[in-house]
Amino acid sequence: MMRIFSLTAIMAAVILTAGCTPEPLTKADVDGRVVCNVDQMDQVERSARRENKGVHWLHCPQAVLRAM
Repeated sequence: MMRIFSLTAIMAAVILTAGCTPEPLTKADVDGRVVCNVDQMDQVERSARRENKGVHWLHCPQAVLRAM
């Protein structure tokens, strides 16, 4: 009896959260959006690791996305 109740509760939770998934971004949504420049952050962090230094980000380097 407990298994059936648990399974029903899990299925209800899955169905309810499935409706909350965000829509995929379109080109219009992405174009001009300002995000953290992950590539530049990775380069700085790798360089710091090679030199045994620590990096603490207060503000990430920013990049503007352009849709093609």
